[in-house]
Amino acid sequence: MTSLLVSILGTAATFVVMQTYVMPAKAPMPVDVPQVSGLTAEQGRALTEPLGLMLVIDGEKAADGDRVAAGLLFDQKPLRGSRVVRGGEIHAYIATAPTLIAVPQLAGVPLLQAQQKLVGDGLRAGNVTEVVSPTVPPGAVILTVPAAGEKLKKGDAVELQVSKASEQVAVPSVRGKSLGGAKAALEALGLVLGDVRKGSDDNAADGAVLRQTPAAATMVAKGQKVDVVVND
Repeated sequence: MTSLLVSILGTAATFVVMQTYVMPAKAPMPVDVPQVSGLTAEQGRALTEPLGLMLVIDGEKAADGDRVAAGLLFDQKPLRGSRVVRGGEIHAYIATAPTLIAVPQLAGVPLLQAQQKLVGDGLRAGNVTEVVSPTVPPGAVILTVPAAGEKLKKGDAVELQVSKASEQVAVPSVRGKSLGGAKAALEALGLVLGDVRKGSDDNAADGAVLRQTPAAATMVAKGQKVDVVVND
């Protein structure tokens, strides 16, 4: 009986000691991750440290786009609203100023070579527009948009305006036509009515075209002017 009592008392004492002095371990309470992107490192720490979180700067790098100014945090992981236990880490980078690249001088350079130059400089070849040029050989760059010398961020696109050969058409015969008829016939082929002078021919109707320059069937570029002499 005495042994049983001692055993009971010993068990009770052990229970009291465990409850009083040896507290059961509790799992850390999770907290909501705050937004640190867009803040300075000091501002980020001021948010995370009171929550028992550690802000870890993974380094510096250029941010994509224009929304993050140099010196501010971005590329945060985990993101705002995630749940992390106290003592956890929030990782982010510090944004650096983007590297600016000057648009190269490409006027007169063949298209393929110009595109390769842009890529080699860290830029991107954008849209290509063909325009007839009287001074630049077909297939060569006339100008760039933005213009040569302007500064862009790495990977930005540069549009290219490229010279193309003018389309040739045969001048139609407008002799005997009225001035309005001659104008319509020329414009239908992409030509333009040029200087109109007056002449005289008793065998032609009044207002009819007597002569034209260039002559009919001459091959000219679209947009060419055709001068006429009209019977007065």
